[in-house]
Amino acid sequence: MPVLVVIGGILFIAAFVIFAIIIGSEKESERKERFINGFRANFKDTLLIDHNDVVTDDLARKINEALNIEYMEKVNTEFRMKYPRYTQFEVNQFWRELKRYFIMTAVFKKVEMFNTKVDDLWHFMLKYEQEYADFCEEFIGHYIHHIPHTKPVFKPQERTYFDVCYVQLFTIDAVANKIWGGFFKQGKGQEWLNHFEKEEITSLKDEYMRRPTSKESEVTFVAFVHRFKEHKTDKVRFWQEKYKESKDASDGYFAYVDCEDHDRDFKDIFGVDSASGSSDGGHHGHHHDGFGGHSDGGSHSSCSSHSSCSSCSSCSSS
Repeated sequence: MPVLVVIGGILFIAAFVIFAIIIGSEKESERKERFINGFRANFKDTLLIDHNDVVTDDLARKINEALNIEYMEKVNTEFRMKYPRYTQFEVNQFWRELKRYFIMTAVFKKVEMFNTKVDDLWHFMLKYEQEYADFCEEFIGHYIHHIPHTKPVFKPQERTYFDVCYVQLFTIDAVANKIWGGFFKQGKGQEWLNHFEKEEITSLKDEYMRRPTSKESEVTFVAFVHRFKEHKTDKVRFWQEKYKESKDASDGYFAYVDCEDHDRDFKDIFGVDSASGSSDGGHHGHHHDGFGGHSDGGSHSSCSSHSSCSSCSSCSSS
């Protein structure tokens, strides 16, 4: 038996070495071609944003039209050359979350970034200055600025605000939890709920809405605010049916805030570490990237740090 174990170990090592040689011998041009073909074959998957009713269909349509396939292909290829171990399926999930993030930046005045790989995609987009400017112009008619922090900053309040906004705008599924590291680890956002519920819409626009922006973005912001002003209606009681049908947890969020002793009912939706209103959870020793920390031997961007977490922001929009 020990001899068989040794032989098995040798065969495994030999197979691994052969695989490494094959991968290493692939020419850069061949690798690029493979990545391009993979992107083209799966491009339709990048069009799926899976937004809730708060986001207008026109706004979702505009981001897909503005972010054309030629531009995305160049960015996608550079990203995969840096991170070759990610499959196109995984990269498409980053694309979905970047599009969702851009929709948030179109609606809200300032949005922090809480995932390094999604941020990296944004960095690669910025390398093509004219294409990026054209994308912003076609999307909302105004430039979306990327403001990097000198190093990732722990921002629990901003992370909770991000979660409150995100849950109203988009479906919450396994991909969202994986990439953003779960939701409401730093608290439920009761203060945001109370604020949006009580303040006048004009005051909230001045404080939170991006200006200038597109009419579709403004309509989305107004719909977002109305969700907080109408959350005590009977329909919130049926949040579970709504979530099962569509992964829309927007009503579920209001039930989550109101519950006292049954947070475990929401762990499968918002992530296993969701907080019971605490502000000390989730500050781990690595910067969250969403897929187990693949590095693929690539260097980290200037926004990355091993001393950060899913509640640490690498940059923000304006």
